[in-house]
Amino acid sequence: MSAIGVMFAPYHQIAADELVRVSRPGGRIALLSWTSDGMLGALFRMMGQYAPPPPPGAQPPPLWGSEEHLTGLFGDRLQVTRQYRDVLQVTAFERPTDYGEHFKARYGPTISIRANAEKNGRADEFDAELDEFCRQWNRGTDDQARFEMQYLVTVGTRV
Repeated sequence: MSAIGVMFAPYHQIAADELVRVSRPGGRIALLSWTSDGMLGALFRMMGQYAPPPPPGAQPPPLWGSEEHLTGLFGDRLQVTRQYRDVLQVTAFERPTDYGEHFKARYGPTISIRANAEKNGRADEFDAELDEFCRQWNRGTDDQARFEMQYLVTVGTRV
């Protein structure tokens, strides 16, 4: 089972092959991943311009949130028994930009990418773009932010 974990492996096919390898025939593989077309996919695209270049052949994490991508990774080795998209409602932040501050302080990918932006003299630019991102994706008000983070759940049986 992986909940927002294996999606960060840079080489998706190798990671999927390992999931299959360590699962016994008839065993279950369950994945929960952010989608590439939801808020977190957009966040990764925005942050990508501030990140160091990925290793050759590495793939973006939110691809794991695509049904087609998973089908390509697992092929006929995984019989999908349940697959659905849903949305995590995040209402813990008063102002939209508080969410970005939380990400900069506690979310590993944002922390490391902002550090790279700072190293390259682009920290202020990153901060401003993250603030604007949070305002754009806020589905609440200026006084009570609400964000909708789309994810994909996939459960299957190893063939």
